[in-house]
Amino acid sequence: MQTAKSIKGKRREELFNDRWLMVVGILVTGTVFPIIFGMRPSDPNFFRVILISIVVTSISWAVSRQFGFLLWKKFPWNKKPHVHIAIVLAYILLFTALIISLIYIVSLLVDGKTDDYWEKNRSFHFAILCVFIFSVTIHEAVYLFFLWKKELTRSANLEKENIQSKFEALKNHVNPHFLFNSLGTLSSLINSDQQKATQYVNEFSKIYRYFLEVNSNDFVTLEEEIDFINSYIFLQKIRYGDGFTFTKQIDGSYLKSYILPLSLQLLVENALKHNSIAVQSPLHIEVFIDEKEQALIVKNNLQPRRPEDSTKTGLINLEQRYLNFVGKRISYKHDENFFVVEIPLITNEK
Repeated sequence: MQTAKSIKGKRREELFNDRWLMVVGILVTGTVFPIIFGMRPSDPNFFRVILISIVVTSISWAVSRQFGFLLWKKFPWNKKPHVHIAIVLAYILLFTALIISLIYIVSLLVDGKTDDYWEKNRSFHFAILCVFIFSVTIHEAVYLFFLWKKELTRSANLEKENIQSKFEALKNHVNPHFLFNSLGTLSSLINSDQQKATQYVNEFSKIYRYFLEVNSNDFVTLEEEIDFINSYIFLQKIRYGDGFTFTKQIDGSYLKSYILPLSLQLLVENALKHNSIAVQSPLHIEVFIDEKEQALIVKNNLQPRRPEDSTKTGLINLEQRYLNFVGKRISYKHDENFFVVEIPLITNEK
């Protein structure tokens, strides 16, 4: 059985699988840089310097690798680039100074103090600095590559899911069951109240026009969704009468915020679908703003038709859409009396 730690490690490796690069990079870098900065095979300390260089490169590479994981987690490039760059520069300078100091101490212990140590080893110390710069740059480049690759896959999946979700939303509302109920209600209205039947047709056309319009939009304003839900509620009130109430309290300052299309309608539809509706025991649906959480709240009293009535498929799909497109989760909770869903508002259109 996999532990949480092993799963986390596996996911990290999937994103940043560079072990092959680490092995080759350590050997090549540790050997090449001393040669670039003046070491020759004829030098008496050549193999000693190469060995030290490989050890130093191994340490710097391993530490830089772990440092990269932590840095990208805490200060990702796309969110805090200035902080990211500043930390990288500070890391290079501080860790280089630490390694050079350790090498100097080892040299003192082995060879004793010499007056020309810094002069003789200037090129070697500069090589160490270059090793650190190179190792950090490699890790940044590799991480950016994997992140870019992951983002391409994510964008393709999002586009596919977006098209599919819009198609499903449109399909669900154009299905024969919905049309049958709507036309049946319209038929009875024509015979009993022609003026209301005309209004019903107007609101019905607004609903389908909205379905078609939002099919090409990733986001809609809360104002647009509210206008749409008013038409949707009108149709449902004709069908259910006083079996349910719908109230909304939304300050005008929030109407220009954005939400995903049809998200409010889905929640209202779920409340109507999964709860009993009767004049003697009406269903109450409330829509309001949680200013503290900057979220749209949809709340209804619980009177389920059957204990196993809801599979929450619609909520799960909506939650996935918000997670993919907005990077935030919707939340829902219930007790014995109420079911409450919280949708995060988007202050700027993506």
